[in-house]
Amino acid sequence: MAVPSGNSHLKNTAGGAYTQQSQGGTILGNQTEGSVVTNALSLIDNAVSWDKGALPRVLNNGLSSNQKAFASGTFAYASTGEYLVRTIADSISGVASDSLLVPASEVAGRRPIHKFRHDFGAAVASKFRAGEYTLTGTKSDGTVSRSRLIWLNAAGTNPEAPTQIDNFMYDIADGDSLDLAADSAAEPTRDVPGELVLKVDFVDLSVATGGDFFNYKPITG
Repeated sequence: MAVPSGNSHLKNTAGGAYTQQSQGGTILGNQTEGSVVTNALSLIDNAVSWDKGALPRVLNNGLSSNQKAFASGTFAYASTGEYLVRTIADSISGVASDSLLVPASEVAGRRPIHKFRHDFGAAVASKFRAGEYTLTGTKSDGTVSRSRLIWLNAAGTNPEAPTQIDNFMYDIADGDSLDLAADSAAEPTRDVPGELVLKVDFVDLSVATGGDFFNYKPITG
């Protein structure tokens, strides 16, 4: 606390005797009492004990030894036969958890693998393959097209722009490309955090119905 150094006021004490005031105070780290600072307060008086956890400690016999974490849920705790191995460990520090069982990404906007969502553009290659174009600006009957487009319809009688391409990836679930394909590997969720493809079904060779696709277990921790 702040202590005034030039206080000349007298203080009325017992029996009406007026004496000079002594303003008491305390300074952290002071170990000497006096008329101004009347209380000693060393740094050790304000020290707060703290647990060193599992850090090495000097024992009573003078030896230095690591301390064991005996309680489940304590940092560095591990029970016999349980190890932190990715995709295998079902507990962390003795507490049941499946966070390490399925290492799938959960960050918004980040995918564990790339995914083709849909194509876009114009089907110009289809026009080329079908021969539905003209390099001289004439139709199939020899008349002038009078169009800036080089593309023609199937009959070759009129100009026609290529169709727009806007198809999704072929969906093995419903067998079409009209909607967004269900892809648990590219779009993992907590219920289906990933997918494993392994050739084990040599009877049903269909991609849609064969038994070669396995979903990872859901994340519940």
